[in-house]
Amino acid sequence: MNHPVCIIDDDDDVREVMSFALEYEGIQSIPFASAMQAEAYLSNLTPDYLPSLIFVDFMMPEMDGLEFINLMRKKYPDTLGRIPMVLSTARLAEDTDVMPAGIVKLEKPIDLDHFIRIAKEHYSPLEKHASVS
Repeated sequence: MNHPVCIIDDDDDVREVMSFALEYEGIQSIPFASAMQAEAYLSNLTPDYLPSLIFVDFMMPEMDGLEFINLMRKKYPDTLGRIPMVLSTARLAEDTDVMPAGIVKLEKPIDLDHFIRIAKEHYSPLEKHASVS
């Protein structure tokens, strides 16, 4: 069993395409329509079942992608805050100055081949992540 890849995007079509592309490659995904919905779900998982990677959209209502990333790092530094995160945005050049360290940027419209390569780099067997807590 592998840890899933989390997708957080308020655009139903984008979320569906990303999930389908991952599933087609044999990568399980967990999609969320909002950062708040994702936090509510992910915060209840034990460290052994956390996702291997989180893709989060920059522009979302209620809580944007940067706010989500910063919240995960501050509130859950030893669990959710340690998961690699990718910020997807159509405003790549404008967002460059405000990016937290260690965050990968994925420009929209999304190049699915690049998206899949990133996901495959982080999609790993359960045993590998079970020791990270």
